[in-house]
Formats: sequence, structure tokens, C-alpha cells
Amino acid sequence: MNIKAPYFKIETFGAVDGPGVRLIAFLQGCPLRCIYCHNPESWKKTSSLKITPQAVIDIFKKNQGYYRNGGITLSGGEPLIHQTFCLELAKLCKLNHISLALDTSAVTFNKTNLMFFKSLIKFHPLWIVDIKHINPKKHKLITGTATQNELKLINFLELNKQPYWIRQVLLPKYTDDPEDLKKIGIFIKSLKYLQVFELLPFNRLAFDKYQQLKITNKLINVPEPNKKAIDDAKKIISKIKKSHYTH
Repeated sequence: MNIKAPYFKIETFGAVDGPGVRLIAFLQGCPLRCIYCHNPESWKKTSSLKITPQAVIDIFKKNQGYYRNGGITLSGGEPLIHQTFCLELAKLCKLNHISLALDTSAVTFNKTNLMFFKSLIKFHPLWIVDIKHINPKKHKLITGTATQNELKLINFLELNKQPYWIRQVLLPKYTDDPEDLKKIGIFIKSLKYLQVFELLPFNRLAFDKYQQLKITNKLINVPEPNKKAIDDAKKIISKIKKSHYTH
């Protein structure tokens, strides 16, 4: 079986997308249009670059000495739109005793795809789930949809006792409302299998991409949160158990 997925970047020394140093494969395609997206070049479904699951394993093994305590992370775009590829890579990672992490918005998590997710958890990957917003109306402002599939996926992972991380971007004027942060705190405190919670400050590093791709940048006048804003947000969520914050 010659399974291939389109991708736009392979990062061989990633230190922020999962535990340890990791090989990160950024797959092409995403149905969401998050206003703070760092990789708008990933939105389209097609790419001239394609890779097989075995090729990802081969790249990892070539540099395996660097990945002590690390592994492979699939990111994007939304990697889980490539179901056959993800399942095959998960299988190969298990056979080769390689830690696999899946960085996902959970946009594909629904009843139609439930069997795919049930098959995937059998390989026990680490899930890195991106919460866009705890409020459905504000979720729609950020992503274009009010459907909060990431919360449904988290419930699924809890029911199946799967390890996962949660990420939330701290975006001024959108995700920094104290009441919303309290709701995030209440939600996270109820979770049993959450390993890490990351509060990621919004940054403007991808702005040049929007200009090059001629995509309207809705955040052109939004500043990066300063240290006080970040600290204040952390304090609001300070009573969360089993949490960890990174800058």
C-alpha cells in the first residue's frame, strides 16, 4: 500500500510540539480559518510535496540520536484529515517504539469519523488538542464555526483514558476575558487524563505570510499580550490542577 499525504514542511528539531525534541511533519489542508493561524499556507488541500508514513519513520531514524525523550509529532494544517496516513504512521510508530503526538483542532471529530478515532486510540498517541475558545459565539469569531469539536474530542479521550495536552492561545480582545478564562479553569479542573495545559501568547510572527499569500489579516491592529497580561491570565487559571504553563 503506497500511502502518501501532502505536506508543506518537515521540522527535524522541534522543541515545543510535544515532550522532548521531536520530528514534526506539517501536513497540508485545514477546513478552519483561524484568524491567528501561524500556517495559512497549510489551508489548501493540495501540495506538490508528498510523503509516506515510512519516509517519516526513516527521517526520524536518520537523526534518532537527537530525539532522546522525544518522538514524532503530526501537525498542520489539520493532520487528522489524512486518516489512512495517520493510522499507518501510528502503527509504524508503535512497531518502532517511537512516541507519536497528534496536534489537532479536532475539527474532524464527529459521528461519521468515530471509527477512525476509535482505531487511532488503540495506538495510544499523545493528543495535543487546541481549544480555540470556550465560548461558542467567540469560537465562531476565531474559526468561522461555532461547533466546538475539540471539547467533544476531549470528552472522548477522557472516556477512553487517553493522555492528552490542551493548548489555548491568549489573544487580546478575543480570548483574554476574565470570565472566559475562569470557564477554561473550571473545565480543565474537571479533567482526569489531562497531562499538560499550555497558555500560548499570541504573536505576530506569521503576518508576512498573510501579505505574501494576499490573505486579509484580521489581527493587523491587535498587539501581542505583554508580560502583565500573560501573568494576569495565569493567575485567573492558577487553581487548575495538573497544569503547566509555557511562554
